[in-house]
Amino acid sequence: MTVEQNIFAAKRNIVDYIWKSANLEGIPVTYSDTESIFNGFSVPCMKVDNIIAINNLKHAWRFVLERVDYPTDYPFICEINRKIGGGELS
Repeated sequence: MTVEQNIFAAKRNIVDYIWKSANLEGIPVTYSDTESIFNGFSVPCMKVDNIIAINNLKHAWRFVLERVDYPTDYPFICEINRKIGGGELS
């Protein structure tokens, strides 16, 4: 696949990727809840920390997709890590 095709596929499946990542992190969230959070809505009865974590995953994905031409070096990976952790991970 070309770079453009890969970007298209990632954007088309981004909610699914975020949902699966959240589940791997132990965040109890449904696909529809993930989609709601992705679209800027809150989800009743969900911990604020979990909503923030899902939003951080969204921001990290956007960061990567907007910079596909950047070299994958240590500072780039650190910035992805910072976005996912909301500045709280080392």
